[in-house]
Amino acid sequence: MSVAIAITAWVGTLVALGSAALLFARMRGLPKAGRRDDVPKVSVIIPARDEESNLSKLLPALNAQSLAPHEILVVDDQSEDRTGEIARAAGARVIEGQPLPEGWFGKPWACQQGADAASGDWLCFLDADVEPEPDALERFAALMDERTVVSVCPWHRIERPYEELSVFFNLLMIGGIGASTWEGDEARGIGLFGQTLLLPRGLYREVGGHAAVRKAVLENLHLSKQLEERGIRRICRVGRGTIAMRMFPAGFGQLVESWSKGSASGAGLSSPRAIVLSSTWITGMMINLVSTGLMPLAEGLHRSLVGLAYLVLAIGLLPLMRKAGGFSWWSALAFPVGLLFYQGLLFRSIIRQRRGAITRWKGRDVA
Repeated sequence: MSVAIAITAWVGTLVALGSAALLFARMRGLPKAGRRDDVPKVSVIIPARDEESNLSKLLPALNAQSLAPHEILVVDDQSEDRTGEIARAAGARVIEGQPLPEGWFGKPWACQQGADAASGDWLCFLDADVEPEPDALERFAALMDERTVVSVCPWHRIERPYEELSVFFNLLMIGGIGASTWEGDEARGIGLFGQTLLLPRGLYREVGGHAAVRKAVLENLHLSKQLEERGIRRICRVGRGTIAMRMFPAGFGQLVESWSKGSASGAGLSSPRAIVLSSTWITGMMINLVSTGLMPLAEGLHRSLVGLAYLVLAIGLLPLMRKAGGFSWWSALAFPVGLLFYQGLLFRSIIRQRRGAITRWKGRDVA
């Protein structure tokens, strides 16, 4: 029994570390900014519903970009706060969002209205809670051409302890996109991150814009499938050092509500390779966790080996966590807390989805 527990613990650790090495083999940031011979006209489009606090940070950062936007459009999506006022004061063009039509979700509708009003050659869709560095647009543009789409997962800035619970959601969001495996951007089935998206205006029209994904919870993943069908390259990167985000300043309830709305749907839209590797990674960690729980039944050296297997896995997780966000060392050391929270919320989301329960976000039904 004692030997079996120790062996199982190390099997779990090796399975977890091995699958993570494959899943995140090419988890890369954006290249350094490089001047282009052609200076693109970039229309930045920000769908905003009650975002006065976030816009007061984002818009000054956009105005300070080394690659100046051609225009900044804020789609004021039926806000009840000072979203429009803040946007105008910062020099942005405000698009008064029209009432939500039948058959649309809020974010695709806001993005479509912004795109229809834009005049730039490239469209850059940004969530209002992102925080770009001064060279962010220039670094985005370094990877762009007329048949390429660039998407970046912002680095998660952590300020409060409850935000540490996002760690496996963040990592599996990155892994699930499919561009961090050993094949990188050449892999099949690559998705797009929802917070940032840069693409040529012509490609956007070619795939039908957000109208093609008008009632999709994770419109970014559905839009990526439309692009792949037309042979359009998608490049996905992580945003450490380029663009960050503060996701849940309103508290734990906001965190639960946000991750609940897309966790089950996102798992079903990931590439098959990413699903297999993600599942294997989680399985390995769960095997280690169960073995660690049985550690009191092990004896002497075997008990020490179980503890060592746990520590090796925790140390192996820390670099991945730091690439995804400002997660602390104790979040890695106490990884079962984040892992069980992820599993619990995922199962809750799946059960609610099968029962036809409605998920609400900012006062609207989204799933």
